[in-house]
Amino acid sequence: MAAIDARGDDVVLTLQDNERSLMLTVFTDLAALLAEDSDDDDDRPDSENWEARLGLVDRPRPEDPALLRLLPDVDPTDAERSAEFRRLTEFDLKQAKAHNVRIVLLGLSKGNDISLTRDEVLAWMKGLNDLRLVLAVRLGIDTEEAQEAQEEKYAHREDLSESEDLTLTLYDFLTWIQDRLTTTLLDQTQGDDEL
Repeated sequence: MAAIDARGDDVVLTLQDNERSLMLTVFTDLAALLAEDSDDDDDRPDSENWEARLGLVDRPRPEDPALLRLLPDVDPTDAERSAEFRRLTEFDLKQAKAHNVRIVLLGLSKGNDISLTRDEVLAWMKGLNDLRLVLAVRLGIDTEEAQEAQEEKYAHREDLSESEDLTLTLYDFLTWIQDRLTTTLLDQTQGDDEL
């Protein structure tokens, strides 16, 4: 079972082989989701990349509900305002999310004992949050009402399909890691304040 400990200024995450392999798979999938319709393709002219970075290019609203959850409308009731906001912010938001995922994947590539600095822990927490948002959409628990219905799923877990049960287990596992990373980082920060 995974373990998370503070060692000096670092946080060490220890994973079993199957946990690490699973996390590599799902974070690679998240990287691919964020790269869909990406503006940083090598075959695009540099001028188009700069136009996207400067918010000069219209950006289509994501059709995938999970990607839309990561890159939401600023105002679901105002399509024009949301399109303008998306044009101005989506490129940078997507790049920041992809950067966090790359930090997670780099850590996972180093083996089962992953030593993280504070900045890396923050990137992991953000990456885990984004992955959990995607899984929540896939599980259909992305609203407050659906969250309440999730408790019904827990109560009748034996009625879930194998795929739903595995996704729910993964969601719980990622939630636990995010919670432990957060708690460990807060404990370290409070310890620093006492010095």
